[in-house]
Amino acid sequence: MATTRRQFIQRSATAVSLGVVMPNLFLSEALGQTADTQNSKKLVVIQMSGGNDGFNTVIPFSDSRYLALRPKLAFRESELNTAKGSMLLSGNIGLHPALTEIKDLWDAGKVAIVQGVGYPNSTLSHFLAMDVWHTADTTGLAGKGWLGKYADVALVGQAGLPAAAVAGELPKTFYAERVVIPNIISFQFYNFLTDPAYPNDARNQVNTFYQAASRNLSTSQFLGSINHTAFEALTSAQKVQAALSSYQSSVVYNSQNPLAVALQMLAQILVTMPEANLLYAAIHGFDHHADQVDHSTGQANKFAGQHHLLLRWFSEAVKSFYDDLAEHNLADKTLMMQWSEFGRRPGENASFGTDHGTTSNMFIIGDPVSGGFYGQQPSLAALELDAGGNPKHHVDFRSVYSTILNRWLGADARAILGAQYEDVGFLSQVTP
Repeated sequence: MATTRRQFIQRSATAVSLGVVMPNLFLSEALGQTADTQNSKKLVVIQMSGGNDGFNTVIPFSDSRYLALRPKLAFRESELNTAKGSMLLSGNIGLHPALTEIKDLWDAGKVAIVQGVGYPNSTLSHFLAMDVWHTADTTGLAGKGWLGKYADVALVGQAGLPAAAVAGELPKTFYAERVVIPNIISFQFYNFLTDPAYPNDARNQVNTFYQAASRNLSTSQFLGSINHTAFEALTSAQKVQAALSSYQSSVVYNSQNPLAVALQMLAQILVTMPEANLLYAAIHGFDHHADQVDHSTGQANKFAGQHHLLLRWFSEAVKSFYDDLAEHNLADKTLMMQWSEFGRRPGENASFGTDHGTTSNMFIIGDPVSGGFYGQQPSLAALELDAGGNPKHHVDFRSVYSTILNRWLGADARAILGAQYEDVGFLSQVTP
C-alpha cells in the first residue's frame, strides 16, 4: 500500500519522539529518506515583536470596562466609522482604523481572528515569552522550535530552499536538529562571498569551495555532516540567485514599509521555488509603554502615533503579499499566521501607553481560512482580572499551532507538541 505524505510525517514524528535518547548522527541516517518534497501547502509566520496591544487591535468598543480602563486610548464606536469605511466587524467588535486592508480581507472571508489567546501562568518577560511561543514549551527551556521539530520530520533531505526566515536573525521557531534553515537578510548577500581584495579570483574561490564541499563523506560522521551542510548551503544560495531573476509581479510593495519589503522577499521565494514550505517574517516595535499614540498637542490622537503606524504597515504589507500570491495562483496554497509574545494590560498608563499584559488575539489569513471569530473575547470585569489587572485566556496558543500542524501541514501535532490540543476550527474546510 502506498504511503501518503501525512502517514509518512506521522510515522516519522514518532521516530523523532523516540530519538531523544539516540545520537543525532544515527538519526540523520535513519531519517535521510523523505516524504514527497513538493508540499503545495505553504505556511508564512508573521511575528509582531514587542507585545502587540490586542485590545486596540481587535477592539471591544461596546465594553464599558474597556472604555473606563482606557479614558484616553480607547476607541469609541463612532471613531471606527472612518472616511475609508466602517471598521466594525460585529455589534461589539471592531478593527483599529489603520487595518483597512485587513478589513477588506475580513469582508472577503479570508481572515480568522482568534480571541483570548494565551497560556497558563504566562510570563511578562519579553525574552521568556518569546521562547515560550517559539518552542511551544511553557517553561521556555526547550532548545528546538515548534516548526523546527516539524522540519526535522518533513523537510529532511529536501533540496533547494524548503524553509527560510527574513527576520533579522533566525527565529527560534526554526531551531532544528536535522535541517539547516537560513535567515536571509538580503538576497544580495545570500551568496558565497569571495574575497573582495581579489575580484578576478572569485570564480576560483567558489570552485575550490564547491569541490571541497562535494567530497563523498558519510553524513554519519561529524566532518561529513559539516561537509554536507556546506554543500547544501552553497547549492541553495546559488539556486536562489538563479531563481529570483524569474520573479515578476504587477504588485507594488511600499519600499518604506519594512514588513512589506520582507514579505516581498518571501513572495519571490514562493513564486520561484516550489519546494518552499515554511517562511517567516517579523515586524518590530510594539513595546509601547509610552507614546503608543501621538500626543504632541497634549491630547491623545489615536489616529496617529507608533501603534497606528505599525498596524498600518502590517495591514498594507499583508494585502500586497496576498495580492502577489493571488497573481501567481498561490493564494489558495498559502496560510499566514500572526502572533506576538503577549498582549498589553487592559488599563492604560500615564504615559499614553500600555504595559505588558497576557492575552491577545491572533490573525490567521488566507484563502484556506474559514473567516470569522474563534475563541472568546476575554471579560474585563474587575472580578475576572488577575492581580496584575489582566484577563483570563480562553484559547491556548498551542491549539492554534495544533490546528495548523494537523489540518494544514499534514503532521501529527500531538507528536510534535507533546500533548493533544483542541482544533480551533479556522481550517474546518481544509481536508487534512
